[in-house]
Amino acid sequence: MAPQAKNHIRVALLVCGTPIPSVAEAFGEYPAIFRNLLQRGLVELKNQGAIGPDTELLLEGFDVREDKYPDDINNWDAIWISGSASNAYDDIPWINKLVDYVQKFPKNKESPKMIGVCFGHQIIGRAYSAKVGKNTRGWELGWTQVEITEAGQSFWKDTAVRIQELHQDIVYDIPEGFTLLATTTHTTNQSMISNDNRIVTLQGHPEFTGPIMREFIKVRSASGAFDKELSESSMKVVDNPLDSDKIAARLLQFAVEK
Repeated sequence: MAPQAKNHIRVALLVCGTPIPSVAEAFGEYPAIFRNLLQRGLVELKNQGAIGPDTELLLEGFDVREDKYPDDINNWDAIWISGSASNAYDDIPWINKLVDYVQKFPKNKESPKMIGVCFGHQIIGRAYSAKVGKNTRGWELGWTQVEITEAGQSFWKDTAVRIQELHQDIVYDIPEGFTLLATTTHTTNQSMISNDNRIVTLQGHPEFTGPIMREFIKVRSASGAFDKELSESSMKVVDNPLDSDKIAARLLQFAVEK
């Protein structure tokens, strides 16, 4: 693979939520958490020789709950939609505006790529007319091995990836114009890509490390969101190895591919 000449990979993060206070205090808000992930992905790409050694990451957060969006999308390689404690299917002004933004987003070789994680994955599903709602199987929580579909192996370059999960909402369908990339027995649509190669999504959280996930499990178990059995089983594997750096590298590479 020939190294890319690009000196910067530019990511506009559409911030759709705030981490629980203990996570925010220890690890920062979502822009800081995603910056940490993508910096590791950048190192991975450099080690692969896929980008030049002087390439830098530029990431800026835009809180769409406060109606903040990038002024000029052409300044960015990727528009990345974060996770959220909100429901992607709710009839709330800021969520409706975000869905409209995705629906109207230009899809040509000059426009940035779009990436959605968890809530972002679900927003993109809703924008493209897929059913989004609560999973009858309940929460998918913590360290999970996600199986890559045959079609997905050319994108993810593997047969499985290990990632943290924290969701009870899912995208039930594969929207028209998209291809399924990854799946679990709990959640069929774990990752999808638009057939024009402009949008890719993930249901899981590559940005969540073991320590971040441990804090979420601890706090939400104490509040009653997770039952004891789910909490204990998730805590047992919370520090299992993850493929976060590899996932981040692939998504950054996707952002700059033409």
